[in-house]
Amino acid sequence: MTLPLRPLLRASKNLRLTCKRCHSTTTASGAVSTPESSTTGARLRFAPSPTGHLHLGGLRTALFNHLLARKWKGKWLLRIEDTDRTRYTEGAVDSLRQALDWAGLDYDEGVGRGGSYGPYTQSERLDIYHHYTKELLSRNEAYECFCSPTELEAIKLSLHQQGLRHSYDGRCRHLTEEEVGRRKRAGHKYVVRYKTSSEEMDIPSDLIFGDNQPTANTGTDDFVLMKSDGWPTYHLASVVDDHLMEITHVLRGEEWLPSVPKHHSLYKAFGWSPPKFAHLPLLCNPDGTKLSKRRGDTFVQHYMKQGYEPEALLNFLALMGWDYHAALSSSSSSSALDPHVRTDGHSLYEVFTLPQIIEAFDVSHINHRKAAVNIGKLDFLNKMTLRRKAGRLGKEGGMIGAGKLEEAEGEKEGERKELIGKFQELLREEKALKGCELVENMDLVEKVFDAELPRAVLLADMPMHSIFYFLPPTYTCHESQSILKDLNPRLYCQYTHLFADTLQSRASTAGHIDEDIVWDIIHSLIDQLKIDKKPKFLIPIRHALTERRKGPSIPELITILGLDESLARLRRGEEYVRELEVTRRKGDTEA
Repeated sequence: MTLPLRPLLRASKNLRLTCKRCHSTTTASGAVSTPESSTTGARLRFAPSPTGHLHLGGLRTALFNHLLARKWKGKWLLRIEDTDRTRYTEGAVDSLRQALDWAGLDYDEGVGRGGSYGPYTQSERLDIYHHYTKELLSRNEAYECFCSPTELEAIKLSLHQQGLRHSYDGRCRHLTEEEVGRRKRAGHKYVVRYKTSSEEMDIPSDLIFGDNQPTANTGTDDFVLMKSDGWPTYHLASVVDDHLMEITHVLRGEEWLPSVPKHHSLYKAFGWSPPKFAHLPLLCNPDGTKLSKRRGDTFVQHYMKQGYEPEALLNFLALMGWDYHAALSSSSSSSALDPHVRTDGHSLYEVFTLPQIIEAFDVSHINHRKAAVNIGKLDFLNKMTLRRKAGRLGKEGGMIGAGKLEEAEGEKEGERKELIGKFQELLREEKALKGCELVENMDLVEKVFDAELPRAVLLADMPMHSIFYFLPPTYTCHESQSILKDLNPRLYCQYTHLFADTLQSRASTAGHIDEDIVWDIIHSLIDQLKIDKKPKFLIPIRHALTERRKGPSIPELITILGLDESLARLRRGEEYVRELEVTRRKGDTEA
């Protein structure tokens, strides 16, 4: 194994053999004493591997680190763990940072931000890992292993046949210095293994799983510290970095639970006080099966491209494993929240802003059960997030805000203005509206935004459904023709003609038009025409105005379009249907 010759000058400030982070001292007996633990000055880290796009589980880990760092008035950093060069993906770090920036998770130090504990990329810290590897070798707590891959496979198989869980029998432990030197001179490849103690080790409780975590394997589980290519394993690099970067709390995925004994044994070997560990429950599909990274919808970039609000995605991820109901109940003056049931199965209590999550969040409210990824929940949260940011929650706002930090008025106004600005930009990008002057009319844009918002899940979908406000209908699209097939042409013309005449007359008499006047006209004409079901009258009117099946109420549509444009569309719709009927009859006659 060739050790890379890198100068230690840049990393020298990190080579602390005493634990500055926790101010631990080593007694004559070798025991480590630490002061009472506290979250004051907490330091956390998000340490992903650059193997591709950031996935939902990774963003949730970053989010939980962010929440606790802000809750505890501490800091969190971004560290890139790129020591597995076989899985390294070019551009992955930039993609990861872009996703964190989009989500608004502003880490305090690390890659791209700098800080006093760098470098924050593990491939730039190889000299540090080799330093600590040599230290363990010099103290006979590690050894060089020359077993070939074929030998290792045979050893593993033999051990498993004996019912043992570990995968190496420690045979290279017993090589003499002369044998080690001879094999090195002969160019044999080797790894460095940690010499696991057979003594039973007391594993501190996990902040989430408690004592429900694995203990050390029975037998010699001499895991690898340094690979034959000179790169460290996760076990060595993460422990060394967490200590040198003075990390006090490690939040990571449940899949790392089996590694807990290894990491605690390394902390003990170095005489360092370990951080508090919290292992987050795995994300799964609604049926309980494991999420697959091969599916594009597990990656954060998928949701960015779809147009989901970052606040909604963070809200969605926060609910996965976090008992928000217990958090709100404990912060509420009453012992429990009022019962709340929606027909869609979702709860208004689930809607949070990031500051509200930070205030309510506590590691004690994270459970260890698997968390299902339900996209229907995300759609609900995105819909409600849009309405919240637009200031259009209405009566539901009271329940959404129950037990939570109240938003400042200035923030609400700013969010609404920003959202409408984004909507206008999306309208400009809509192919059918290129060059349309009405799109620059901010008063109209705002009215259209408010009218379409109640039916929107994504802001990005709204412009396509808003085209008819800015361009008069042609009545030739597929949806329009489909509607006309189910309507009686004679009644269509009668209803639209009578409605237009009455609307024009009432507006002239009142001197204006508003929603109350339009509703009064609608109800009066339905009674006058003895129509048994309201839609029979409204569908032709809506078609003439928009050529769509669904949308805002007719009165709201007319107040947005204005009296003149509404009358023009009603006349045009009537004329189109009359001409269509004449053409149909002519065709029947010729046939």
